[in-house]
Amino acid sequence: MKHTRITVPLRWLLLLLPVLTLSCDDKLAEYYKEPDWLKGSIYEVLQDRGDYTIFLKGIDLAGFKPMVNGKSILTVMAPNDEAFNAYLEATYGAGTTIDDLSQPDLKKLIGFHVLYYAFDREKLINFRPNEGDAATDEQRDINAGLFYKHRTKSQDGITLELDTAGKWVNVYHLERFLPVFSYRMFQTKQIDAKYNYEYFYSGTPWDGDAGFNVSNAKVDEYSVLSDNGYVYLVDKVLKPLETIYKELASNPDYSDFLALYDKYDYYVLDEVLTREYGNNTELYQHYHTAPMANIASEWPVTDYKKVSDLAFTSYSVFAPSNAAFTRFFEDYWKVGGYDSLYEVSPQSIEYLLYNCMYPSSLVFPEEITKGLIKNSYGTVIKFDVDAVKPQNRIMCVNGTLYGCDELTPPAMFGSVTGPAFQYKKFSYFLKMMTTADLVMTLCSDATSYFMLYPSNDVMNASGITLTEDILYRGTTKVGSGSQQNYVYSHVVSRDGITGSYDALPLGSGSGDHVFRTLTPGSVLYWYMSNGRLTNSVKFNELLYVSGTTEDDVFCELEELTFRDGWNNGKAYAYTNSKKPFLLEGSQENAIYPKYVPMMLNNRNDATKPYYGFIQLLDLADMYDTETQSINAMVESCLLFLPTTNAVKQAILDGKIPGLTTTNTTLNDSAFFANCTVTNQPDMQYYLLKYFIPFSSAVISNYPYVGWNEDTSKGGLPTLQTYDVVDNEGKASSVTTRMHVTDTGGRLKVQEMDNNGVLQGQPVEVVSDYHYFPFIFDDACVHFIKEVL
Repeated sequence: MKHTRITVPLRWLLLLLPVLTLSCDDKLAEYYKEPDWLKGSIYEVLQDRGDYTIFLKGIDLAGFKPMVNGKSILTVMAPNDEAFNAYLEATYGAGTTIDDLSQPDLKKLIGFHVLYYAFDREKLINFRPNEGDAATDEQRDINAGLFYKHRTKSQDGITLELDTAGKWVNVYHLERFLPVFSYRMFQTKQIDAKYNYEYFYSGTPWDGDAGFNVSNAKVDEYSVLSDNGYVYLVDKVLKPLETIYKELASNPDYSDFLALYDKYDYYVLDEVLTREYGNNTELYQHYHTAPMANIASEWPVTDYKKVSDLAFTSYSVFAPSNAAFTRFFEDYWKVGGYDSLYEVSPQSIEYLLYNCMYPSSLVFPEEITKGLIKNSYGTVIKFDVDAVKPQNRIMCVNGTLYGCDELTPPAMFGSVTGPAFQYKKFSYFLKMMTTADLVMTLCSDATSYFMLYPSNDVMNASGITLTEDILYRGTTKVGSGSQQNYVYSHVVSRDGITGSYDALPLGSGSGDHVFRTLTPGSVLYWYMSNGRLTNSVKFNELLYVSGTTEDDVFCELEELTFRDGWNNGKAYAYTNSKKPFLLEGSQENAIYPKYVPMMLNNRNDATKPYYGFIQLLDLADMYDTETQSINAMVESCLLFLPTTNAVKQAILDGKIPGLTTTNTTLNDSAFFANCTVTNQPDMQYYLLKYFIPFSSAVISNYPYVGWNEDTSKGGLPTLQTYDVVDNEGKASSVTTRMHVTDTGGRLKVQEMDNNGVLQGQPVEVVSDYHYFPFIFDDACVHFIKEVL
């Protein structure tokens, strides 16, 4: 951080930046060359003018005379005596003279008029820190005028501040940069110079159509030559600018915003500053965690050699006042169960703050009005710029500050993600959404959604807790992948729904409906029956948890509303009044993720609808209890399985190849023990028709009433297949196929031969389960009234 200075007369040396000296970059030497005409030092030039006595006395009192009088190469912005008297009276009161200012105030004020290095008019209009005079015309048009800040001799002293660990530290403040607003800046941004400049400087008319204004002053005379640089005669004293942070801290109306912003602050020991300027005192810098802008720092980087970054990078903050926060809290968060602003979930505050700043560059009001400014998560920042009071439109040393009397919430507060940000009881689910990085996806107005919300109590009932902002299930952290699955499983895209729905059907007589969730890589459905809802993971419990009824697996829904509704869909809270549970996002926590192991482990329970079919598999010797698998089922399958009574009736009717029985009625005791296998291969071959491998099933959804898919062309191939050889010795496969129909509010399945010709009669799927498919990781299962 050492500030190298050139102290020999200008006529002897080129005007070189320290950065150029250090980097040996000769290509910019010409950029700072000595002027053709030498008129004496800057100090002498101003003396000759005669009406700059107050400014010159300030230079003397501040200790800057040696450098201004020729010891350094500079650019000076000089206000005349009339301007200085007006400033002193307006700032300090009538009768105040330059002698009345303290030494620190003098250095701060006078130093703000003294720039490092010599800049002629063109260099201030379109500063080119990277290319210098070697810039081509094309290069000069890139970001023209946007390298607008220039380093001055104005600097605050070291301050003592309390860091986040409760330790007092010495904070070093870097030199101020002076903003120069040229006509090229506004041309590049394609905005009106007069409106946008005067928005911040209402007391100074824009006068830079052929040049520039310097902060709060217009230029009366450009590029006055001297032996050691340039002088610009300005019509006002340049008021030293402060950081955005200091402006906020000095205004009690913005204490809430600053307190929330400071939740992300930290202090860093700067070893370079300590070594160069510490004098045995450790020196710190005050920062904020990215993507929060470092609004407390005078410089975006602490390396003075990075001229391009220093000249270009600024921050813009759109800070709601305390009154704005109070109104928004009462209207939004208090309704959601929060008792104070400082209790609101950190995720809500974080997204709100993201919407209150632009961390990259200077933002003018017209850019906001045109929708050109996006926050760090990519949504347009919108608010009424003309409603900002003039005194709250502040140009700062490190950017711009808009003090807003209204809080404009970010997009996600008004979309279907809104309940997570609004309600305290959904803070766990908000944590899941942010961890899964799905907030931006779900708040987009390009798609409309239905979204479900589990409360914190519902999650607690399922063993999920939030400790120190980390979600646990029991003592195990809930992984980011699992959290993503939870969120996806609670969302349905209305664009992907079969049928037309403006809202979820909540009426008690609204019938049965199936909605596919956004869960990636697998099929997970919501099932609704007469206004109640479950999902396909929970629904499976009807097959293996003894005594489970629909009242145990279906939830009641409550629509969540705010003002005129969420702008991209509908949101609903859910709970089960008997025993609250979280709708799982996958089979990860299911007792039985897979169907075959579940069926095998319950093979002796005659109350199960699959009991009869598992007995057939047992008699045919088609499963392995050790591996928990069915021998022929080497991939996931769609299964249409006859119920136990259907199996028994088929045995009595002699419809199962290779099997006979001595039973006479369905209710005969030890029914399956009274069956005899007469031809096991025939029996095995027959049972294979009930297995439809997904790899060859050309369907996008599993069958349900309303699925609207057509299997009439070629059907769905089963595992029942054999090879034949024709008279010419050519081998081919013959495969039994299934055709599934969805007509008249019922599902039916019918056998189809290898040529696509329907065989026999269609068999109905049982209606006991609303024609909802049972979906496991290895199978989708429907039960049918008869054998195939």
